[in-house]
Amino acid sequence: MLQTEAKLLEGIMKNFNSLKIKPEILEAIKLYGFEDPTDIQREAIPFLLKDKKDFFGQAQTGTGKTAAFAIPLLNEIDEDHCIVQSIILAPTRELAIQVEGEIKRFSKFTRIQSFCVYGGVEYEPQLRGIKKVKPQIIVGTPGRVIDLIKKSIISLKDAKTFVLDEADEMLKMGFYEDVIDLLALFTEKPRMIMFSATMPNSINTLIQKIFSSPRIISIKEKTTSSELIDQSFYLVREKHLKEALARLIDFQDESYSIVFCRTKLETKVVSDDLKKRGHRVELLNGDMGQADRDLSMRNFKSKRSKILVCTDVAARGIDIDNITHVFNYGMPRDNESYIHRIGRTGRAGTSGNAMLLVPHSMLRKVVELEKYTGSRIIKKELPSIPNLIDKLVAREVENAKLIKQAITTKTESFNIDPSFKRLEKEFIDLSRDELMKLMFVWKFNKDIRHYNNLENIEKESLKKSKAPKNKKGQNVRNRKS
Repeated sequence: MLQTEAKLLEGIMKNFNSLKIKPEILEAIKLYGFEDPTDIQREAIPFLLKDKKDFFGQAQTGTGKTAAFAIPLLNEIDEDHCIVQSIILAPTRELAIQVEGEIKRFSKFTRIQSFCVYGGVEYEPQLRGIKKVKPQIIVGTPGRVIDLIKKSIISLKDAKTFVLDEADEMLKMGFYEDVIDLLALFTEKPRMIMFSATMPNSINTLIQKIFSSPRIISIKEKTTSSELIDQSFYLVREKHLKEALARLIDFQDESYSIVFCRTKLETKVVSDDLKKRGHRVELLNGDMGQADRDLSMRNFKSKRSKILVCTDVAARGIDIDNITHVFNYGMPRDNESYIHRIGRTGRAGTSGNAMLLVPHSMLRKVVELEKYTGSRIIKKELPSIPNLIDKLVAREVENAKLIKQAITTKTESFNIDPSFKRLEKEFIDLSRDELMKLMFVWKFNKDIRHYNNLENIEKESLKKSKAPKNKKGQNVRNRKS
């Protein structure tokens, strides 16, 4: 998302001069290079620069909303006044850190200071940081911001602007009362700026309660998903979702994947299951402390682990390129979530894969997703047991060939430990055929038995029950790739 946030159309850049953008901010924007502006940037930036009214903007995640409010906000900051002038709230620590990173980039050539605060870590480093930096902009999560204000560490007596980013997620996480409480702490009613990917009833309620005659912009971004993303779905018995996910992951030759779950409990269950199967997995959810979250992200970004299991909320603010696969563990809670999820792959001209595990009762939802995205989601069958075993053996054979090459070429770095003699003595009487069978059973029998002992994990035949129907009463087609 950072690249999208920072790139604006050169034509709009020329117009910034007429909008009286500070030259220092203009210079920082130019440092990025330019592409077409997103619709929300085109609508929000000129309004926020010229008008002091409250503002609400709706646009999908990843469409450049941070730049849409950061540039006008920075333009209004008094650089000579080293006291908090603006508060920006984000629903998660990762997103708060990312937003503050963008603020720093756009203020690179100014004397404007910002600081990020969030829960899950000790107070003292943040207290020292605020006193040292003397920020004009505070970015943070609701609970920690309120705590620091009540402790008189952050003063709002000169704060004029209150920004809510990803407001829909904030309200879903139960921060409605926190937002109301924080607003009451301002000395004077601030200008309200709010951005959201969706507009549920809770957003409407919040607008009516705390906004004054706001300008409301709703951007209907194209929902057609990238043609470079291979979208597929698999009908699976709900009790076998973990097994189906493991089979899909096992079958990939090479992957750098995110597994999305609906709940924090699901992330823990799925993560533990994949670890038991021998995968290196990182977990990310709202119950984790900041140190654990940071460690998970470091391991995943460095590819020490190539699977990240997380919730939609925890994933907000994560910007990682080269994701090859997105696995949806069950149906997302809504169509927008699906778009946000699969948008993690197929970036920058690369291909990607989005796989959806669907309980039979949710089949109708796939049809709805197709209509919403404007693209086909192809029904596919899970890898068969013979194909999984063949893939397993082929992968290990390739590893063994490297060892064989090292042995036969007597590579200096490859030495046989003296304990090899014990193994040789035990099996020296075996024929070549017997030894090969021993190696195969020793290496693969456990995994093969695991696959073979499982019952059919996919759906029962649709012929055994009435085919699901769409809203028009038409049978949902049983599509195959």
